[in-house]
Amino acid sequence: MQRTPTPRGLRQMRRVATGLLIAVSILYVIAYVLERTHPWVAYVRAFAEAAMVGALADWFAVTALFRHPLGIPIPHTAVIPRSKDRIGEGLGRFVEENFLAPRIVAEKIQAADLAGGLARWLSDPQNSSVAATGLMRGLATIASSLSDDALRQLIRKYLLAPVERTELSPLLGRILAGLMAQQGHNRLVDALLRKAAELVREYEPQLRHAVSVRTSWLWRRLAVDRKVADRLVTVLDEILSTAAEDPDHALRTRINEALAQLCQQLLSSPQFLAEGERLKKQLLEQPAFEDYLRGVGRDLVDQIAAHAASQDSSIDTPLAQWLRGVAENVLNDESLRTEINLMMRAVVIRVFELQRHEVAHLIADTVKQWDADTLSSRMESAIGADLQYIRVNGTLIGGLAGLIIHVLTKTLLTP
Repeated sequence: MQRTPTPRGLRQMRRVATGLLIAVSILYVIAYVLERTHPWVAYVRAFAEAAMVGALADWFAVTALFRHPLGIPIPHTAVIPRSKDRIGEGLGRFVEENFLAPRIVAEKIQAADLAGGLARWLSDPQNSSVAATGLMRGLATIASSLSDDALRQLIRKYLLAPVERTELSPLLGRILAGLMAQQGHNRLVDALLRKAAELVREYEPQLRHAVSVRTSWLWRRLAVDRKVADRLVTVLDEILSTAAEDPDHALRTRINEALAQLCQQLLSSPQFLAEGERLKKQLLEQPAFEDYLRGVGRDLVDQIAAHAASQDSSIDTPLAQWLRGVAENVLNDESLRTEINLMMRAVVIRVFELQRHEVAHLIADTVKQWDADTLSSRMESAIGADLQYIRVNGTLIGGLAGLIIHVLTKTLLTP
């Protein structure tokens, strides 16, 4: 892998620390030379000598973290490159235990108004339009990735499951009872009666032929069959046409009674219940119905994809308006907002609980995939500038320590 470029701040601090080492080394040489003629310079030499030792020791310590000092493979140097895998695992565990633990996540989000924040964001028309566009495109992407069989199974599971659990006969009985209670069946009966009258007129030749076939030869010779057929067609047409116009006609009354009886049978008859379930099961298991579900699923996906492709986040769509309406309800209803917050917090905590190990493994695996130089270079780029301050401090503190030792030695141990 390519090494991470050295940040400018790190380069500057390296120059400062190294320059300070060079400075105290020069100072030591000068003090060493002048000490013979100027005894007081011994204090300067002691300071410079200890400062050099401190600077060299800290340079060695800092350098040994990232590489072998001067390229010499001294034991226990190049600590970070040698411990790359262990560092990755430790970093992953550290993040998992100190940032992603459910208890810690729960404490962090306990006071967070997640639902309110999201609702306030969605209340902005621009944001709700962006969210609506994103939802539609995301839904289109997910739907387009599903196979025809998967779509059929989803439709059967989420749309047809309630139908499969609902008994067909009582459902039809309730629908028919509601329709009759509101007199909604009258239009259907009117249309059926008118259609029946039209069919009588349309099939008049067939009716006449049927009457003729069923009449004796004598009556046919006397043309009785034609008179009977005329009367039959006339009476049927008159009854049906009149019943279609008169809501109080006897035929309408008989039809209403028959429908009321059918309604009761649909609601309470075990025979009708069993027959309805048999027909429902037979319909749902038909191969043609399976093909129909596949076609419905694919048409739905195509419509979603076409609608998503035409979405423009700058246009206020019905979905965006619906999102804003939901957001306003959440903001105005404190109990609803509290309930949603509890649900969202539980979801967030559950997500962290399920994914915390994966995040730790991801960190560890990512670090393992880096080569030693890459890891060393990246870590040095991140903390190297601060480590150079250690070199500077080591130089100055070492020099002061050397000066104090020299002063104490002169004061306490010199006769």
